[in-house]
Amino acid sequence: MTTLFSFFAPCPRGLEDPLGAELRALEASDVAVVPGGVHFRGTLQCCYRVNLWSRIASRVLLQIGRGRYKTDQDLYDLARAVHWGAWFSADQTIRVDITAIRSPLRSLEFATLRVKDAVCDRFRDEVGRRPSVDTRSPDVRISAFLTQTDATLYLDTSGEPLFKRGYRGESVEAPLRENLAAGILSLAGWTPEETLLDPMCGSGTFLIEAALIAHHIAPGVNRE
Repeated sequence: MTTLFSFFAPCPRGLEDPLGAELRALEASDVAVVPGGVHFRGTLQCCYRVNLWSRIASRVLLQIGRGRYKTDQDLYDLARAVHWGAWFSADQTIRVDITAIRSPLRSLEFATLRVKDAVCDRFRDEVGRRPSVDTRSPDVRISAFLTQTDATLYLDTSGEPLFKRGYRGESVEAPLRENLAAGILSLAGWTPEETLLDPMCGSGTFLIEAALIAHHIAPGVNRE
């Protein structure tokens, strides 16, 4: 029996509809467009496919926990209930990030600490040791999204943001992100059969993304 997981793919604002269409083309199911991204369901193979082929998504987040909360303790209990050891080991480093909309919690920094403590405490109880925190280059990124009443826990399956294609050696000041450029090309309805003129060509982001599309090259092919 094929196991389907729930995912959320954030993207630049205004590109939710093109991302939804892209995910359907990548064989995602139950695609639901919301402000700031797209919810979808799929297998882990679908997750890998989206990470490799999505030109518009910023990340692919795997949902592993969800529940209602009112306090920091509720958030701790929710995170503590997740079997983290099924996804990674205590030998790997972690980072926790939290975003929120109208959360009743007074401090998101403290909430982040509570989620981290819950993960580490669960590992300590199960295997006698706990993962270390690495905020710069973690092996595993854990994300939490808080609304006024609900908390959702995710594992980040992408690592570095997907707009970092791996083809740039250096970045210029105020660069146009690659997934935003690809999304604008989609909104413009450009196809490889048409001439593409970029009158504002700086670092060539529009042209490079268009070339990848024209040659059917996966945007994530150069990522580690």
